[in-house]
Amino acid sequence: MLAVPLLDSAPREAASTASEAPARAEDPLRGLWTRYETRGEGEPLRFWYFHGDGKGLYRYGKVGLANTHSFDYSVEPAGRHVGVSLQFRKRGDAHALTAVLEQDARGQTFMTLRGDPYEPGARYRKVESDLDGFEPPARSQPDQASGIGDRLWIDYRNLATGGAEFHMYQLAATAIDGRGVGWFHRGDFDNWSTESLTYRIIGDRIELFFDVREEPNSTAFHVNDGDHGRTLVLAQDPRDFWATHAYRDGGRSFGGPAFARVVGSPAWPAPDAQDGRSPELNP
Repeated sequence: MLAVPLLDSAPREAASTASEAPARAEDPLRGLWTRYETRGEGEPLRFWYFHGDGKGLYRYGKVGLANTHSFDYSVEPAGRHVGVSLQFRKRGDAHALTAVLEQDARGQTFMTLRGDPYEPGARYRKVESDLDGFEPPARSQPDQASGIGDRLWIDYRNLATGGAEFHMYQLAATAIDGRGVGWFHRGDFDNWSTESLTYRIIGDRIELFFDVREEPNSTAFHVNDGDHGRTLVLAQDPRDFWATHAYRDGGRSFGGPAFARVVGSPAWPAPDAQDGRSPELNP
């Protein structure tokens, strides 16, 4: 799943107080802190993720259907109490928190946020996370496109009213019977939703089943090859009110280059000043 996005979106006119704070050599909050132990489909999901460089994520919802807010932060460690200045990137609301860290007899570390803006008194356990270990592979690695599985399909555009948005299908590779798993993401690089799905390809049709909503869909599709790369066209996109929707090939679904584009890193092409869209995504 798109667990990240650790985002460095377009520069702002005024940097947040949190992002202006001097960098610290050690960040005691670095890592992923989860509220719930169970991870079955449809079960509650809450976590804070602190990247260690002043950027982080808060995700909430259910396993398979969740929303994510990104934020900037700075820390002031003082023993097991850590002062946290945090500002959510899209809404701009700022919070002064105190993270209380404690360790149990088994060596597990827990965090409670005094002033928690979402769940006051909630206790979070630090867990191992793939987000910490992510390192993009070298750009020279081959990226062979084959079918629509193991690909990230994205429609990204800047809006005339300001900001940007994306719709994205992230599809894992299919098994021999044409079945696979995936995720649908919608939002912008500061606030987005994630929905798990399973899919099956039958000829020129794709069946999409959204897990938590238990919602089956089926639509015709085709892939166009053009000067700007491949485009996946869904005749009746169930996540665009069954309108025809085109998505550009963003690379391997779980590959480094694709991941970099999704999270809004500098690898993503700069917007085109003429029409406000990314030149790579223009038809």
